[in-house]
Amino acid sequence: DIWQYIWLENIDIVPLYLAAERPVLERDGMLMMVDDDRIDLQPGEVIKKRMVRFRTLGCWPLTGAVESHAQTLPEIIEEMLVSTTSERQGRMIDRDQAGSMELKKRQGYF
Repeated sequence: DIWQYIWLENIDIVPLYLAAERPVLERDGMLMMVDDDRIDLQPGEVIKKRMVRFRTLGCWPLTGAVESHAQTLPEIIEEMLVSTTSERQGRMIDRDQAGSMELKKRQGYF
């Protein structure tokens, strides 16, 4: 597991991987962090502070946050051991077959 390797090798990680209270909005079932003026709020959307972290990082706004209280590397490892969802659950591109990452690879997107 990559997280255990990071722990064993004492590798620094980006703070976005750790849970913190962050401003987010929920859109299409995904928590999007709102920390600048790039997002246009849609009717009914409200920005709320929630304890979230990112399980994977990618292009904004295609990567969503997940609710979490894991604020240390050991807590991330524990969370991952009991998690029943994919680490890629926050990736908008993987939400459906039409936009799946594997399909994009086959089409030469990368």
